[in-house]
This record gives sequence, C-alpha cells and structure tokens, in this order.
Amino acid sequence: MIGVLVALTGPEETDVVRRLDAPGSGTRVVRRCADVPEVLAAAVAGLGELAVLAADLPGVDRPAVMGLRTAGVDCVLVAAPEELERCAALGATEVVTSADALVDAVLARTVRARASGEGPDGLGTDTDTETGTGGAPGGAQPGGRTVDVTGARSRCEPDLEPDDAGGAEVRARGRASPASVDSGPAVSDLRPPGRLVAVWGPPGAPGRTTVAVSLAAEIALLGRSALLVDADTDAPSVTQTLGLLDDSSAVAAAARHASHGRLDAPTLRALCPRVEPGMRVLTGLTRADRWRELPAAALDVLWEVAREVADVTVVDLGPGLDEAAGADQAYGPRRHQAATSALGAADVVVVVGSGEPVGMRRLVMALGQLTEAGVQPPERVVLVNRLRASAAGPAPEEAVQEALARFGGVTDAVIVPDDRPATDRALLQGRTLAEVAPTSAARLALEQLARRLAGESRPRPRARFGLLRMARSR
Repeated sequence: MIGVLVALTGPEETDVVRRLDAPGSGTRVVRRCADVPEVLAAAVAGLGELAVLAADLPGVDRPAVMGLRTAGVDCVLVAAPEELERCAALGATEVVTSADALVDAVLARTVRARASGEGPDGLGTDTDTETGTGGAPGGAQPGGRTVDVTGARSRCEPDLEPDDAGGAEVRARGRASPASVDSGPAVSDLRPPGRLVAVWGPPGAPGRTTVAVSLAAEIALLGRSALLVDADTDAPSVTQTLGLLDDSSAVAAAARHASHGRLDAPTLRALCPRVEPGMRVLTGLTRADRWRELPAAALDVLWEVAREVADVTVVDLGPGLDEAAGADQAYGPRRHQAATSALGAADVVVVVGSGEPVGMRRLVMALGQLTEAGVQPPERVVLVNRLRASAAGPAPEEAVQEALARFGGVTDAVIVPDDRPATDRALLQGRTLAEVAPTSAARLALEQLARRLAGESRPRPRARFGLLRMARSR
C-alpha cells in the first residue's frame, strides 16, 4: 500500500482522494495537506511515499521538491498545460495536467510495483514495460526514483543536465516528455560542456577571491570564455575587487530563476554581462545574512547552465562547509550549502591557503575537512598563496612543499609568491593583476595555473583588457 500525501487546489481534490482511497487501488491518502510546509513535515515524519501537489500552490519550487526527495518521497505535480516545461525543470517525478492523468499515474505506479514484486513504495523499478522507454535517466538514487509512466520524464536528479527538461514536449495524454532522440542535436549539444572550477579554502583571508578573479581573467586572456561566480555566503567581495556596483545580487536572481524552473543559458547571460572581453561576472550577495537565498537545489541547476554559458566557470566560495545533508534539508537551505553544492559539482577544486605558519596549519586542517565531508573532485589543486621568506624562512618554497607532503600528503602544490604592492594596486584600482602588473611573479604563477585549468599546452594570442568597462560604470 502506497501512502500518498495530497496538497491540491480546486474542486478536483475530493474526487482524487476518493479514487486513490478506493478499495483495490493499492494506494491510501494518509494526509490532506493545506500547504507545502505541511507536506514537507509529513514527508520527513515518514507518513507517505508519494506526494501529489498542485503546481500553483505557494512554495512549490525546486528546493521544495528536492526536500521531498531527500526525505524519500517522490512528487507528482499537477500543472496547467502551458506550465509543463517549467514544472518539469523543478525535478518532480512526473508532471500531469489533469486529475484523471494524476490518478492514472499514481495507479500505474502501484501496478508496476506489484508486477515487479517490490516493496509497497514501488522504489527500485527502472523499466517501463508499457512503452519500452527504459529506466529512469541519470541513475536515480534510493529515495529519488523516476516514475516513468507513458514515457514521461522530468529532471528529477539534482545533478542532471538542465536541458533534459528544456526540450520537453506536451503529449496528448497530458504529461511532459523528452524530445525524440532522432530529432537532431540541441544547440547546446554542439559544444562540449564547460568546466566548473571551485575556489575554496580555510578561514583567515588566504586570498581566495584574488585567486578566483585572477584565474577567470587569465582564462579570458587565453581566448576562452570565462564566467566568474561569487557564491561566497560569508564575505562576498568580488564586486569590490573588480570595482563593480553591488546594489543587487545577480547570483540570488539566478537562484530564484532556477528554483522556479526558469533558468536557461540566455537568462543567465542576461544576468551576468561581460565586464571584460570573454569574461562575465555573476555578482554575489549584497549581505551575508541573505545566504538563505542560495539553496543547493537551485545552485545545482545554476552550475549546469553555467557550463553552457562559458568554457570555464570559476566559483569563489566562502570558508564554511556543511556536513553531508540529511533529512533536515527538507526544511530549507543549510548555512554553507552554496559551498557544498559547488564543491560537489566542480571538475576542479582549488584549495587556497596562505604561506605562513598559521595559514599552513589551517590549510592542512581544511584538506582533512574536505575528505571528511566526502568532497572528491576529479581534480584537486592545492595553492599556497602569498608565500614570502619573512614568514616561511630562507627557503620558503622548499619548506612549504615539505610541510604539505608530511602533514597533508600533497606533493604538487602550486606556489604563488607574495607581491603585496601589485595586489594592493589592483585592489585600489578595481582591476586585475594582469592589468596592473603583467610581469608580477604572483600574476605569472596564476597564469600558469589558468593555462592548466583551461587545457592550454602552448601560448595563444592574448586579448587586451580594458576595452569593455561599461558594466563597471553602470
């Protein structure tokens, strides 16, 4: 028997409840909820395995749907036909357009569960014997299965490509379905997805933002498109570093679009105009207490759309890091969920520490924290910033490399020498190191790392910065 949580608007709710509670249906309505918080509370309490929600109910967005999924409850949305594509992007198990289609979907789920001989919640089935469409896309995890009835599919995994639902069609049976596989490649498929580079490090101002800004600028100078995202929820400072206005938060606006299934590549480009040739900036929060506006469920979509917009996306993160999320995530975002989301999605994590005794200790502890949090990116770069003999001894590079090898198991750290006059001048002018000190030792070290991140093996013709400053004067 499948327990169903119902939160519908309109006169069809009574008929839906009656039909789902009918003898022999295999389902039972365990709670008729008035709003989304009540549905989430019932889900976390383990009262049901499936939630059916009206898409126009206040609070129905991607974070809410992902909260249900975290609690082990699948979700079916009832939406207007014109809202199918948007609602499919919210991550629901299925989106339907009528009470009849809703009941059919729920009852078909029960039939499949019985046919497969599985438990009452029906989890674990990966095939659709009615249509032969195969299993749920992306390899859904327990508590997050895709129920694929009549071939309907939606983006229900946090790490799925955002355009899985972007090409959804509306079928006559009233469900969102993917475009035909032989309809030709989408525009976004014509170029490989971009890389996501997360710049993170321990507290104590080791220079995370300076490194992130410099890497994005150097990647743009190499002729690649770069997107710099300020996702620091503790002390966002990219706008000050680049001399931009911070009267509004572009990253919060992007997260709102993603939460409501409306974030795509053109929308993201509009939110982050170019500040230099080949370089866009998504400005951060205007205040640290706005961190709740960046839920992980929305940022998971942002990272995927960012891959469509730029060859390399560089994300500046704060020092905080949450532990693995549990069921309490259903109630809302966690304090450092932005960093956790970006680190989990990143192709490369650049861990920045400062080259002095206190900074080195914090760096070693941060590496252990990443391991404990389960952050295992495909590539990790340890960067020691602001290295100077006055703080690390007469042979600073050798001392730092030896300490990292002994206490952190790191043998290939990137060393960035301290050049305080150049970095101070860049910050004072709101410009990058490449602009104010192109021959600086710190800039040259960051340039080499940018080449590595961009996959450059030999020099390329350089672009010139300073041509487009319109965004800074707005």
